[in-house]
Amino acid sequence: MADPGTRFWIGASTLGALGSAARGIRPLDVSADGGAVIGDPVDVGENPMFLAWRDTRTLAIAHELDEGLVSTWTVDDARLVPLGAASGTGPGAAPCHVAFTPSGERVFAANYGGGRLSLHDVHPVAALVAAIDFTGAGPDRERQDAPHPHQAVVDHARGRLLVPDLGTDRLRVIPLPGSRAELAHRDADDIAVHPGAGPRHLVITGHHAIVANELDRTASIVDLTGEGEVAWFAVDPSVEARGHGVSAIRLTRHGVVLIGDRDADALVALRLDPDALTLEHIATMPTGGRHPRDLELTHDERFALVADQASDSIAVIALEDGVPARVVTTIDTPAPACLARVPLG
Repeated sequence: MADPGTRFWIGASTLGALGSAARGIRPLDVSADGGAVIGDPVDVGENPMFLAWRDTRTLAIAHELDEGLVSTWTVDDARLVPLGAASGTGPGAAPCHVAFTPSGERVFAANYGGGRLSLHDVHPVAALVAAIDFTGAGPDRERQDAPHPHQAVVDHARGRLLVPDLGTDRLRVIPLPGSRAELAHRDADDIAVHPGAGPRHLVITGHHAIVANELDRTASIVDLTGEGEVAWFAVDPSVEARGHGVSAIRLTRHGVVLIGDRDADALVALRLDPDALTLEHIATMPTGGRHPRDLELTHDERFALVADQASDSIAVIALEDGVPARVVTTIDTPAPACLARVPLG
């Protein structure tokens, strides 16, 4: 059977604040040889910046707006039908990330602006059913004046949710809600990383998490069984900080950690030693674009895609054993902010 390639949907900014104003989200198909075909934009409402899949047909969208909106959709090829009408997450919320609960019946939203984690139904309205308003601050007075949740990641092995909070240098730990959709949180359960780190996104591997820290350009290894932050490493010490920091993070099956570096406009590769619990810088690959906001892998991991929001482009980068080797092609599309890979059916 021929390799069907990988389909992505591209979340994008419709506001034109960074990059050109997009007209909606778009499908993107990447073939086994790295060829790419992009579809027409689909209007799903204002500023659909982050997308998450429940399955091959069900999509959740975070609309990064001050009033904060979450919506859900049924997808059939390139046709989208509203599943859950958009509902607010709270004043000043600016949701930047969504993730489905393990049951798929509800959606978590990390609200960067509002310092809040919200929980929403999937249908018939993406209604707010519960929320936690975090408190605290960090040492960076400009960027850490308040909590800034940046992601929501289900830790299946331990039955909980991890929320990197850039504003307080903590991974917020929340028990997964039961059928009553209640959210509970204790500061004592959180996992602290070093001051001024600014944790943005993480990946889980076994009993550890690897955290991309936006503010100080490091990656932390965190023991999820109770030991907390084990160590942290410079993502690329040769790069001069420009105040943009690092962004998204992925882990390949070859044990290579890939991180978007917005100071270098590049994709950075670190080698994970799971026994020594170390990260070693092995490559920095300029994408040819500006401001890499998100990155994702094709299903076969032959390619990494990097969404360069400020240059209205997506770079397709060939990987060799998980390490960036060359830019294969560049795709023009307005203000790409998210690369949501459609799961295998």
